[in-house]
Amino acid sequence: MSRSESRQVVRVGDVALVCHVRGRGPRCVAHPAGPGMHWEYLRMPLAERDHTMIYVEPAGTGDSGELPAYDLDTYVEHLDAVVRAFAGEPVFVLGHGHGGFITQSYLAGRPAEVAGLILYSTGPVADAQMLAQARWNLHRDTVEDVHDEASATRRLRAVLPSHFADYQRREAEFAPVVAGVRCWPRPASDFAAVDLRGRLASIEAPALILAGARDVVFGPDAAAVLRAGLPDARVAIFENSGRFAHLEEAQRFAHLLKEFTNRVTG
Repeated sequence: MSRSESRQVVRVGDVALVCHVRGRGPRCVAHPAGPGMHWEYLRMPLAERDHTMIYVEPAGTGDSGELPAYDLDTYVEHLDAVVRAFAGEPVFVLGHGHGGFITQSYLAGRPAEVAGLILYSTGPVADAQMLAQARWNLHRDTVEDVHDEASATRRLRAVLPSHFADYQRREAEFAPVVAGVRCWPRPASDFAAVDLRGRLASIEAPALILAGARDVVFGPDAAAVLRAGLPDARVAIFENSGRFAHLEEAQRFAHLLKEFTNRVTG
């Protein structure tokens, strides 16, 4: 089977959502972190050898349409539209960081409409402590006010190295990713009360939980809470990673993803 590369647009009402399709094999819709981060940092070339990765540009980022307001329910509606657009074959869903809130909320209480769920550097709760940590990270290296794409991008590039396990030693590898990341300012206040722990038991799809041992926001503790609440879940911890195991331990990440999708699809 030859590898594919395409750009497809999924429409939800008046909003156009751009999806970047790369690779071959089982389909996996990948939702980036944020809110407001562009999809490109989440690119997984090794995973594309065995999966058709469908990278979503969330509303308000890249070439996707904008919204007057951004909330979890709207992101869930958009994810549902993307999954349905690619549902001719079994579809897996991967959510990174804030994307994990969206994927959990999407699947909670639904029949198993997707083949499997990959929860990556995320958790079921966005509480005051987590948000305080995120705000501290954002202000630690710069005092610039975020009000547009340029300023949000500069701030994200300034703090992103602190989310790798050992950025200084591997700077030559990761600097291009940091230099290329883009971000649009989106308020995080709407997610301050997110607590999905009580809904995890209703997620029927098998789940793979991936976490970096040195992730200061969603590390092993958050992974353990997810594992305790989900009916069918396995956990893998990346000992040499922070929030970006798909870059820091790329080969193992791709192997675990393939192992999971193979197990689920038989």
